[in-house]
Amino acid sequence: MNQSTHQGTDITINPFKQDFPLLANNPQLSFLDSAATAQRPAVVLEAQKTFYETMNANPLRGLYTLSVQATQAIEKAREHVAAHIGATHPEEIVFTRNASESLNLVAQTLGKQLVHQGDEVVISIMEHHSNLIPWQQLCAQTGATLVYLRPLKDGTITQEQIEAAIGPKAKIVSITHVSNVLGVETPIKHIIDRAHQMDALAIVDGAQSVPHIHVDVQDLDCDLMAFSAHKALGPMGIGVLWGKLDILNAMPPFLTGG
Repeated sequence: MNQSTHQGTDITINPFKQDFPLLANNPQLSFLDSAATAQRPAVVLEAQKTFYETMNANPLRGLYTLSVQATQAIEKAREHVAAHIGATHPEEIVFTRNASESLNLVAQTLGKQLVHQGDEVVISIMEHHSNLIPWQQLCAQTGATLVYLRPLKDGTITQEQIEAAIGPKAKIVSITHVSNVLGVETPIKHIIDRAHQMDALAIVDGAQSVPHIHVDVQDLDCDLMAFSAHKALGPMGIGVLWGKLDILNAMPPFLTGG
């Protein structure tokens, strides 16, 4: 094994740890919980510090210099996120508190528009609670049925299972891209294709995929996607809901005021 490979695999001398202040200050620490929340690199912490030191003001509401700068910073962040996931328009990026809020937003707005008694909502048994409880609650409120895709023992979801679970009664299909339980990548494009064949809305929980693999929402052709910043080296307390522009424009308000 050459020295560069050894440095990349031996976490005790991994040079990338120096990019993360918490790890650099605790060289004995091996952090193995990144699927739950990632450590923050210095550049992220410095960007937050710079914002509060140089342009802290109420964005979107003021015409004075600091407010304009804060607004521009937020819109620049929106553009970066859009580019990262292949979104067509920055306006398709909706900032929320986390992936859980993004999915609750969809369930309580579009969900209540689309799902009625006798309809079906399809998820898998691999879902994080964030992509399970909102749909359970929606089905309880509307009288719809929650249908589960059940993978094989190795986590595989077959085409036969997809076609059996996603039928003509399905109105919403919401599936994890990468499971936080098993670590498997689902056949998400096949699931999305089947959802669209049944005229159902295809929603992707990208909380685990966006930080770890290349994600292009145009290539996936999903209708909406949710993920959190804190799993992707970003700050706590912010998440993303991406949606096709026509779908977002058709959604009723979720929160009012402010």
